[in-house]
Amino acid sequence: MNWRDQILKEFPPQLARLTLVADPDSLMAEEIILQELRAREYEVLLFENSLSFRFAYEDRYRTHWDRGESLNLVVILPPSEHDLRLLPYDVWSTGRKVSFSLNHLFPNLHQPVVAALERSDFDKLYQALRQESISGSLGDYATRDFVLRHVFEIAPELINQPSDLLHALLRRHYRQQRLPALLVERLIYRLRQKRSFDDWPLEQLVTDRSAFLDFLGERWPVFLEAQASGQMINEQAAAYLTYPGPALLPFGHEDVRVYMDSLFLEGLLQPIAHSKAALLAKGWVKVGLRLDPKSDLLERLAGLLKTVTEAVPPAEATYQDWLAFAYRWAELLVLRQQADPIRQAAKLIEPYQALQQQVDTLFLDWIQRRYGGLANQPALTPVMLHHVPRVMARYLRRRKSARLRSL
Repeated sequence: MNWRDQILKEFPPQLARLTLVADPDSLMAEEIILQELRAREYEVLLFENSLSFRFAYEDRYRTHWDRGESLNLVVILPPSEHDLRLLPYDVWSTGRKVSFSLNHLFPNLHQPVVAALERSDFDKLYQALRQESISGSLGDYATRDFVLRHVFEIAPELINQPSDLLHALLRRHYRQQRLPALLVERLIYRLRQKRSFDDWPLEQLVTDRSAFLDFLGERWPVFLEAQASGQMINEQAAAYLTYPGPALLPFGHEDVRVYMDSLFLEGLLQPIAHSKAALLAKGWVKVGLRLDPKSDLLERLAGLLKTVTEAVPPAEATYQDWLAFAYRWAELLVLRQQADPIRQAAKLIEPYQALQQQVDTLFLDWIQRRYGGLANQPALTPVMLHHVPRVMARYLRRRKSARLRSL
C-alpha cells in the first residue's frame, strides 16, 4: 500500500465515463498517478476556463459519446478551486464526483508542513505513518520533527558532535534533497539550542550547497596538514579561512569519509598539492591529493565509472533521481573525453560503452512512460519551463512584494 492507492482505488477500469475531481492539493498531477490512469484507459482534462474547456469537451469527448464509443474522462478542477459546481451544469449533473486532499491522506499531520513537500516525499511519509503509532494529531513543530526524521533521515536530537553534523549535512547536500524552508528553520533552531554549534555558520551550511562545499574545501588543507604533522592545528594558523567555524573537521570519521571520497571523485571538491603528498598518499586521503595528472585522471575515471554504474536510476525512478544522476553522468563524460589520449584508458572503454548503452535504454524508457506526466506537476519547484511563472507567482504571493528579486 502507498498513498497513491487511496486515490487510484476510485478509478477502477470502466467504472464511469465521466468523473469530476476536486483536487486542491494537486495530488492527481503526480506523474505515477497520471501514468496509471492512462494505463486504465482514462483521459485527463484540466478545467482552466469555461471557453477552452467547452471546446475540448465537445470536440474531443462529447462527439465520441454521441457515437456510442467507449471513452472514460476525468475532469480536474484547478488547485485554486474547491467547488465542483464551478463546472458547467450539464457536466456537473452527469458526472461522478470525488475529491482528494492532503488532510484525507495524512490526517494526523499539520497540513502546511505536508503541503511544502515534494510529491515524491509522500512515499516515505505514508510508510512512516503506517509503521509509527501516532495518538491524536501532531502540531506544527511535532510534524516538522516527524518529517525531518522519517522523510529526510535527520534527527536533530542525535546530532551532538561535529561528525554527526557533518554527516547530516553531507547526506543532505550529496543527495540534493529539497528541504522546505520551514524544515530548514526548524532544523537550525534545534541545532542552535545545543550551543555546541554556536560558531558554525549553520544558516549558510544548511541552505546553500555551494557554500557548504566551499566550507569543506577550504578546510581540507588544514586536515591534510594535521594528518601530515600528527598534531592538532592551532586555530590561529588557519586564520585565512573565509567561513567561521572550527578549522579542523573530522574528515576521517567513518560516517564522513565515505562522502569525502565521492565528492572528490565527482569533482565537487578539488584535490590539492601538498609538500608531503608521497607520505599522505599511502592513506585514504589520496583521493584528495594532486599527484601525477595522468594517473590521477585514470584513477578518478575508474572510480567514478564504478560509482555511476551503481547509481543508475531504476525503472521507477522519479525525475529528481534522474536530475541528481545527470551531474555524475556529465562528470563521467568529461573525464572520458579527457582520458581519450591516454593509452592506459583503453581498458575502461568497454565497461564505459556498456554503461552508456544501459543509461540510454533506461532513460528512453523512462521518457516514454513518465515524461508526459511532468507537465502538470504542482508549482513547488519548476520541472518544465512553463512551471517557472507559476513558481514566481507563488513566491510573490508569499513575499507580498510587487517585485521579484531572486528565488
